[in-house]
Amino acid sequence: MPLDAPTFCPATLGWPLPEGHPGGPTKEEQRGLLAALGTTRLDWSTLGPHLAFDPGGYVRRRLFLNNSWEILLLCWLPGQHTALHDHGASWGSTLVLLGDLVETTYRWHGHGRPVEKVGDNHLGRRQITVETHDTVHIVSNQSATPAASLHLYSPPLKYLHAYDLETGEQRYVEPSETRFFMR
Repeated sequence: MPLDAPTFCPATLGWPLPEGHPGGPTKEEQRGLLAALGTTRLDWSTLGPHLAFDPGGYVRRRLFLNNSWEILLLCWLPGQHTALHDHGASWGSTLVLLGDLVETTYRWHGHGRPVEKVGDNHLGRRQITVETHDTVHIVSNQSATPAASLHLYSPPLKYLHAYDLETGEQRYVEPSETRFFMR
């Protein structure tokens, strides 16, 4: 996806993006990256040109992509949310940049069985979440103000699964399918 704003370089923010592994970064690399994210000084001159909001659904902007990593900026208006989903074979981390988000986590029990709600995680500015291979969740902006979040994935997202809450049906989804992201 070509960018229509200045180039984004993770190194300028001091993030140690290690070379990729088939299953994503090692636990040690994850800890190093999460520590760096937690101390990131936000540079709105770099990130600001990528902010975009759409009343039709949240906006997903790719800022960086190589063989090992993908970095996305998601922009949320009040009431916008994802479908219930996982992240396929990718490990991920999310940093809330602006506003507040809610991550509602679920446990999948297989096809033919309802998906079980585990709980809500309220995320304010500068809070970080981690998406492992077992994470099944919905992310939403339940506040009255816009929000923005930065998402790092390794390896880059090739596929996800969307889930039906009642039947547990799991559907393969490629990230380019806008009906998954624009809801």
